[in-house]
Amino acid sequence: MTRGMEPGAAETPILDRLMHHARRERASFHVPGHHGRYLPQPLSAWLGQAIKLDLTELPGLDNFHAASDCIAASEELCARHYGAYRTYYSVNGATACVMAALKAACSAPGCRVLILGPCHLSVWRGLVYADASPVFVPTRWNAARQAFDPPSPALLEQSLRQWGDVRVVFVTSPTYPGLVADVAGLADVAHRHGALLVVDEAHGAHFGLDPRLPLHSVAQGADVVVQSPHKTLPCLTQAAWVHVSRPDLAGALHEALLFLHTTSPSYLLLAALDAAQAFLRSGRDLVRRTLDDLAAYRAFEAHTDPMRLWVPTGSKARSGHLAKRLEDEGLFLEYWDASGALALFGFGQTARDFSRFFSVYEAWRAEAGEMDAARPWEGALLYETPAQPALRPRDTQRLPGRRVPLREAAGCVARQPLAPYPPGVPAVWPGQVVSEWQAEVLARLWQDGHDVVGVGADGTIEVCDA
Repeated sequence: MTRGMEPGAAETPILDRLMHHARRERASFHVPGHHGRYLPQPLSAWLGQAIKLDLTELPGLDNFHAASDCIAASEELCARHYGAYRTYYSVNGATACVMAALKAACSAPGCRVLILGPCHLSVWRGLVYADASPVFVPTRWNAARQAFDPPSPALLEQSLRQWGDVRVVFVTSPTYPGLVADVAGLADVAHRHGALLVVDEAHGAHFGLDPRLPLHSVAQGADVVVQSPHKTLPCLTQAAWVHVSRPDLAGALHEALLFLHTTSPSYLLLAALDAAQAFLRSGRDLVRRTLDDLAAYRAFEAHTDPMRLWVPTGSKARSGHLAKRLEDEGLFLEYWDASGALALFGFGQTARDFSRFFSVYEAWRAEAGEMDAARPWEGALLYETPAQPALRPRDTQRLPGRRVPLREAAGCVARQPLAPYPPGVPAVWPGQVVSEWQAEVLARLWQDGHDVVGVGADGTIEVCDA
């Protein structure tokens, strides 16, 4: 039970306290240095009144590192919505939540983590943090969708039979293009084999708010679920939360999460999380209206997120043409590359917004014609062979490094992830020996202007100097 505030006594406990303090304070003699009064122009003009809520741990505002009042009350409200045992806020994004989840779930050094399908490079940092041993199992590249298939229970069953003594199964759902896994099936398989299921659901904080949206992973039996409300809910960038379903994991996860956080957390981000958790209850009519408006322009597929539109193109030129057509109208995509283009829709966007977008999109589609699905994106081939690191993540991190031109890296052990697929999905992991073929494909992608995380501006990568 929180101290000083009954759970549910306020819809937005943090925001209420911040506004109450802002109304009382006549002058600030505490940090931050703007004192609620002055920021240089033009930043001040854009932030406006929000500067008054950028406060510190004053009486009544709770303490992020020992939450027992308004922060704890807000987290409880969020946990109740999802049905989690505990929910913890993060002002260091979903990256910190992923790292903390792996640290808490791995009970001892060398703990085996089975990573099913492509995942974000924050997993690498979590493996280092936990001193874990990864097993990478790729999912199939779907040429028709120009995207990786989501992880399946059948693939997980096969993998767990092959690899004994797996403590943690890590999956990403939805994938970046919006494909949703059968998390209930994955949870059943993982639990039958005595493993914990951790789901990176960063792009699915809105799941379950309408029958046309997929069910979120907490309701499907996952043990830990990481979400980024700033990606799909009305929230500020960098604000995230993590849900824990198992009481025996909650304390360790919270401790691991706080270890990664500043002792001066942004109250603006905490207020944004507080407002986002209230939206989970108050925003359902807006969610319904938004989906109704979207349904006028597109069909909703099963096992996909209707709030994102992945356009497979199979061509960087085709994707770039669509992006340029939209940008000429002041409309900007989330992402585009040689495999396709991604548009993310938001709750509260107007029917006029959708009309403008789809008029440009349909005109482009009529001109561009159908994609040649027979030609795979070259980068997809990098993900077909399971990564087999020669060194454990933490051991790799301890070694000194040196930089070498990418085409000369064959036979070297990578020290940093190399990720040509969004949003930062490694094709080569640290500790993995770079093959001649991988070096050549990555070099071609980089030279063609493809964004490859881990490749420097001079075309070099960091390898272990040992």
